[in-house]
Amino acid sequence: MKLVFKQIEPFVAAPDPAARVILVYGPDQGLMKERSTRMAKTCVADLNDPFNVATLHPEKILADPAIFYDEANAQSLMGGNRLILIKDATDSLSIILKEYLEDSPSPDTLVIVEAGDLGPRSALRKLCEGAKNAAAVPAYVDDERNLSQIIRDMCAHAGYRIDKDALDSFSAAIVGDRAIARNEIEKLLLYKGHAAGYTGPEGPPAQTPMGSITLADIVASCGDVRDWTLDRLIYAVGDGNGADAHRVLQGLIKDQIAMVAVLRSMQNHFWRLFQTQNKIQGGLTQAEAMKSLNPPVFWKVEDAFRRQLSRWSIPAIERALDALNDTEARTKQTGYDDTSLVTDIILQLCRYRPDYNRQAA
Repeated sequence: MKLVFKQIEPFVAAPDPAARVILVYGPDQGLMKERSTRMAKTCVADLNDPFNVATLHPEKILADPAIFYDEANAQSLMGGNRLILIKDATDSLSIILKEYLEDSPSPDTLVIVEAGDLGPRSALRKLCEGAKNAAAVPAYVDDERNLSQIIRDMCAHAGYRIDKDALDSFSAAIVGDRAIARNEIEKLLLYKGHAAGYTGPEGPPAQTPMGSITLADIVASCGDVRDWTLDRLIYAVGDGNGADAHRVLQGLIKDQIAMVAVLRSMQNHFWRLFQTQNKIQGGLTQAEAMKSLNPPVFWKVEDAFRRQLSRWSIPAIERALDALNDTEARTKQTGYDDTSLVTDIILQLCRYRPDYNRQAA
């Protein structure tokens, strides 16, 4: 079964019992792991239970498919459901899983398959989207709106409310990978102090309200967040600083950030430049146009944003967006290395001189 966006969260919270194989895939590995774990815990309470949980890897299954069938058809020694977790799955498993799904899988065994970013032509994805007794759950990079809700929920769970300007700046700063984002939110809550009764994100909510979280709290607790997130890369690219952009990108690659998160963040930045330029063309002052953006420009990068408004004309921004969109489309085609594609487009944008183009016009 194929899930539309509004069906994803309800399915993750309570998977359809008809789905005996669930594929979780997407570029946001933190979100993929989170959704896989949440669904796994609806089947087995303790994911470290050696009697009811088996973790398998594709190479072992392909070398000896009997390993998978033995685990999938085994009955729990202690009673209850069994969970089969397959990590780092690829399309090479599609034939084995297809045969398994056609052979009336046990209603007491759930197979969760974790994979990376699979394109629409992926055999594994097509199998799980098309089978009545399987499901495909995508894990795409959070946008700022979704992340804002997660921040609100986690802060409320810990006994805090968060001011709107703090929420806007924080969500813009940590968008990209769900796992990294949650770590930063936990760091913020640790800085503020936990309310009475709060035992962490997995425990019950706080019993005692602790007040509000302000923008000053964000800067104090996560002041370096924009140094390791994508902003340094984005603004280096917008300024044409190829050396800084390359250095930051290598750090993000080392941290295993999804390349689509890099592309989406750059697309978002150039789109905000485009929106602001259009509003200026429509009669607003630069300050008014920047203030109208939602979320607003983070105060630490306001000067850089103004500088890039002076550097990038509307036609130049449109060309940059076209190039970024084309690169994202190519990352979803087989035979392309997404890291190389993203590196290339970053170097191209750094070498491009939109200010020259503006002068020529």
